[in-house]
Amino acid sequence: MKLFGYEIIKRSNEVNEPVLPAEPSAISSIFQGFKLDAAATSLSAFFGATELISNSVAQLPILVKRNNNVDFNHPINYLFKNGLISKFNFMKMLITDVILHGNGYAYIERAADGTPINLVYCEYGSVVVNYNKLKQEIYYQIPFIKKGKIEPIDVIHLYKNSNDGVNGIPVATYANQVLKLSQATDKSASKYYSSGCALQGALTIKGARRGAKEQARQAFEDTHGEKGSGLVILDDDMSYQPISSNANDSQMIESRTFNVREIARYFNINPILLGDNSGANFSSIEAANIEFVSHTLQPYITMVEDEFNRKLVKPSETNTIYIDLDEKYLLKGDMNTTASYLTTLTGSGIMSINEARQYLGMQPVEGGDECAIPYTKIEDNKISNSKNNENGE
Repeated sequence: MKLFGYEIIKRSNEVNEPVLPAEPSAISSIFQGFKLDAAATSLSAFFGATELISNSVAQLPILVKRNNNVDFNHPINYLFKNGLISKFNFMKMLITDVILHGNGYAYIERAADGTPINLVYCEYGSVVVNYNKLKQEIYYQIPFIKKGKIEPIDVIHLYKNSNDGVNGIPVATYANQVLKLSQATDKSASKYYSSGCALQGALTIKGARRGAKEQARQAFEDTHGEKGSGLVILDDDMSYQPISSNANDSQMIESRTFNVREIARYFNINPILLGDNSGANFSSIEAANIEFVSHTLQPYITMVEDEFNRKLVKPSETNTIYIDLDEKYLLKGDMNTTASYLTTLTGSGIMSINEARQYLGMQPVEGGDECAIPYTKIEDNKISNSKNNENGE
């Protein structure tokens, strides 16, 4: 039995039930001939949404913090520097796999003491998930890494939209109808423009015998078609009636705009960020960027942080060490907005001068670690416990 592209093998409750990754052909069957990688990503809105999300998450700084302070010397910092691929490409491929296939995998290489020393990206289809629902047990098999079982603690497994808590579901599964409609609209537009936006018409033949209509149609196309002459000469028993059709009458442009907005809804992205600028202005674009980080990226960021903290931080350090993806990197606006933001925080005593300089990527200065309110001493604002207040003392 196939469920969301995965082959489910029914066995007794005492035996683990392997959940095998679907082959591309199996995924295609879900979409009734709609090939995910080739067709879905060929749609500009779907490709743009995938690129926007994966690129945004991939460029976020991954900070290892100890008691809320960045620890640049922790071994986890070197995980993204030792691999064959860069940190950006590693994160981009993981998030892209989550979007396109529902799951993203990476194998964790460890030292003898359990310290992670390397991350190996596992492409989609190379990982077998074995899940025993009754016992709530799971292990992985990655043949190109090693034979036998691999415990969950050694596998980074990112997934979204799961029905069983083990395997994710691709966005395209939910957006199946919209993607097929968008593909059909693109094919229709391609056919319309490739014909030179030519008019279509009806060729009428009086007293035509069986089979004569098809022969006449083929002969007419060969003579007067795209490569034929522009002059049409008909026999006495033939008449041609043109049928006018254009992009506006068929609502082709409106349909393609609607498809962009529908795809944007499935990704929870403001259509402005996918090129739909109808009614857009500076304020709406700025609001769309903030909304994108808060509503679109935050679930992916939280997903990555949770999995990294569960698998990469050793149990002995869980109370002091945690991994943080700095989403503030994407919230930096223009220089005037940034200057106003930092001035307000430093002037209110919420942020120190060095914290503001760190936000801007600048080196700290001596004496800049103190948080202070200008022209005011914090200790002067404390309520006195003295009982001698009647005379203003």
